[in-house]
Amino acid sequence: MGDVVLVAGLTESFVTGLIGATVTASTPLILAALGEVVAERAGMLNLGVEGIMLLSALFSFMVALTTGSLFLGFLTGVVVGIIAGLLHAFLTVSLKADQVISGIMITLLGAAVTAFVGDDWASRSIDGLEKTYFPVIGEPLSAVPLVGEALFYSTPTAFLAVLLVPVVWYGLFRTNLGQEIIAVGEDPEAADTVGVPVFRIRYGVTVFGSAMAGLAGAHLILAWINQWSTGMTSGLGWVAIALVIVSRWRPFYALGVAFIFSSLNALQIRVQGLELGDGLVGGLLLDPAFISIYPYVATIVVLAWVSRNELDERLGRPEALASPYTREE
Repeated sequence: MGDVVLVAGLTESFVTGLIGATVTASTPLILAALGEVVAERAGMLNLGVEGIMLLSALFSFMVALTTGSLFLGFLTGVVVGIIAGLLHAFLTVSLKADQVISGIMITLLGAAVTAFVGDDWASRSIDGLEKTYFPVIGEPLSAVPLVGEALFYSTPTAFLAVLLVPVVWYGLFRTNLGQEIIAVGEDPEAADTVGVPVFRIRYGVTVFGSAMAGLAGAHLILAWINQWSTGMTSGLGWVAIALVIVSRWRPFYALGVAFIFSSLNALQIRVQGLELGDGLVGGLLLDPAFISIYPYVATIVVLAWVSRNELDERLGRPEALASPYTREE
């Protein structure tokens, strides 16, 4: 009887820890994906999310460590994202440069700059953003078995990411501005004809999406990992872009897919130190090094499945995605 109680306690502890790690790991994906959903709804593809997250992570870490202020660190991450967004918008909206090339350029620039500047900061760490109860209702609800502590006792940025999902959904689908954004992404010429400020909206959504990527990078280092290392995003920016496609450009779908991906990522961390035994299941399939590829394999499989079914049901891809718009005189 005692062994059963012990196993049950260990199982509950493992599941609770797994859910908590999933919430933490999903936060940067949710933030970056929400920003990209809004941007792509207006036809603006930004493949520079990975580079923006790297740049914002490094510079927010540098500022927070130098000033001792996590608030200034997060603010720096957002500002870095805004600057990158303005650069991307200027190149693609004003100069009509190819959105794919511009985004890849930003990612390569971010990787190069952080690799060069980040060497002097690699051995340092910071006391990250502390967990707190969700305002008003968090403390009593945190006692709910399995999910209570994970959902109602976390970092403020994790709460913000989840709360932004309905806000972005409402903004896109229930406001005039959201309808204008969608109209620009579907047919910018028709939108321009009826007086929608196409260029202003495309600038705005690009800056917003990049700022969200900057916030995601700041969360990554100030609320999760707390130590800089070269290439620390490990492809999360690319995954966020893939999540937008898989979620069919819908905020709530993006939240669900981000949780699925992050649960696989969190599983890798939680199984470390467990005695899993030998054999295919215990030795290989549950090996932490092998589990680390699960999220990326899952993303590829889902993308392949979505592509295969695109002929049967339209994904909802904006018609003018990645297409420059030139106003005819």
